[in-house]
Amino acid sequence: MNRANLVLAIEKAIGALQPVYRGNADESDLYEASLLVECLEAARAAGGTALLTQDGRNPAAALRFRRSPGNLWSGDFTHVLVGFPGTQKKLEIHLGVFVSATTSKVAHECDVAILDHQEAERSRRAMVHPRSRGLVAAIEAKHYGASPGLGIGRGFLGLAQELGGKKCSLVFPSQSSTTLGALIAKKDSEAYPQLLPGTTAADRLRSRLDQAIRNWKDRL
Repeated sequence: MNRANLVLAIEKAIGALQPVYRGNADESDLYEASLLVECLEAARAAGGTALLTQDGRNPAAALRFRRSPGNLWSGDFTHVLVGFPGTQKKLEIHLGVFVSATTSKVAHECDVAILDHQEAERSRRAMVHPRSRGLVAAIEAKHYGASPGLGIGRGFLGLAQELGGKKCSLVFPSQSSTTLGALIAKKDSEAYPQLLPGTTAADRLRSRLDQAIRNWKDRL
């Protein structure tokens, strides 16, 4: 899927991108934005109501996402706030934020992060990275024309070990090599090759995220 088609798919799903962002974003940036859409749809499937916002209160007039890693509390970027009927619990969906591993305290970039709202609020108030204990799901996106190599796979599994194996997914639009598939198939994390908007791989990712959100919502 080329750049123009990614823009079209994103704007059809969630509204107009800010012109400056649309003009400067490359295909990798837009691919990550399309994955945020999949997370939003999963949250809706789990019963949530989504608000695309910059300030956590008002709808965003035009959507502007991070194009490089940053701190959750910094910058005027769009994120998704999700509420659910019958509970005070809320979720936030962000692109390109750092999350701190609960055990090692090392901060890791999450291309896409679904976070407990209280943990995100803590991050903003104290200007500290959200902790992985508040991470519902994370996506590592690799917008490659060919399968990511084994080094990428090993790096992803190291990230998953830090943040929580069952929470992490590796997503890319190309076919997967046999060796990469075998490496990740032995772990709790999942790989989603050939994932683009409208594909069966996108359906499977949304289903996994839907269940993760339902589990989080039901947890006392």
